[in-house]
Amino acid sequence: MAGIDIYKFDYPKELTDADWQKAKGKIGKLHKTGLGAELTRGEALFKSVDKTVLDPSSNPHKTYESLADAVKAAKAHYADKVLAVSKHMDKIIAAADAASAKLKKAVGGGSAAKAADAVKKMAEQFRVTCKSLDLETPIAKVKADIDKKNMLAAKLMKQSISKWATGAKAFLSDPTWQSWDSNVKQQGRSVSNSVAQLQEYRAQFWKDFEKFKGFDATTLGLSKDDPKLGDKMSKLVKLATVQVKAIAAFKP
Repeated sequence: MAGIDIYKFDYPKELTDADWQKAKGKIGKLHKTGLGAELTRGEALFKSVDKTVLDPSSNPHKTYESLADAVKAAKAHYADKVLAVSKHMDKIIAAADAASAKLKKAVGGGSAAKAADAVKKMAEQFRVTCKSLDLETPIAKVKADIDKKNMLAAKLMKQSISKWATGAKAFLSDPTWQSWDSNVKQQGRSVSNSVAQLQEYRAQFWKDFEKFKGFDATTLGLSKDDPKLGDKMSKLVKLATVQVKAIAAFKP
C-alpha cells in the first residue's frame, strides 16, 4: 500500500448513481441495466471508510507501542472496508459492461453505451486506487515525531531529576500546599514525562511512578483542609524520591 494520499482518497462522482442517471440520457433511462443499483451500493460501502482510522498519524502518539496499535487498526480497517470497496468495483465493471452491450443494441443508445463504458473505465481505475493507499508515509511521520520526543526526553531526564532533588528538599523543609505547587508538582511531572516517554524507563519504572498521578494534589486525593496534609505530602515526596534515585541510577 503506497502511493495515494489517504486524504485524497475520495469516491469518484463518476461512480455515483446520480452522475450515471445524468450521463445516460433519455434513451438510457428507457432501459433497465442494474448499473445504478451497483453504483449505489459502491457509494454506501465507501461511506463506511474512516480516513482517521486508515491514517496512523491522525492522532498523536508518544510511543512505538501506541503507533503499533494504530497501524494494526489501520490495516484491519483497510482489509475490512477499503478492500470491500475495491472488490465491489468488479461488480460495477461487470454491470457497466452488460449495460454497454445492452444499450449499444438499443436504437439511439450509443451515447448511453459510451456513458456506461466511462463508468467501467473509472471503476477499473478506482479499483487500483483502493489498492494503492499510502500507509508508509504517515507511519514514517509518526516514527520521526516519536524519535524527536525520545531525544528530548532523554536530554531532559538528567535535568528533571536534578530539579526534583532540589524541589523535594525545599518542600520537605516547608510541607505546605503552596510549597507543593512551587517545588513538587512541575518537577515531578517533568520526571514523569521523561519516564513515560522513554521505552526502557517506562518498562522499568512507569507502573509504580504513574501512581503519583502527575503529582497533581487534587488527583492524589489531597485536601487543603486536611490537618495531616503536611505528613501525607511529605510521605509521597519521600516515596517518589526513592524512585527518582533508582531512575537516576538506571543504565538502559
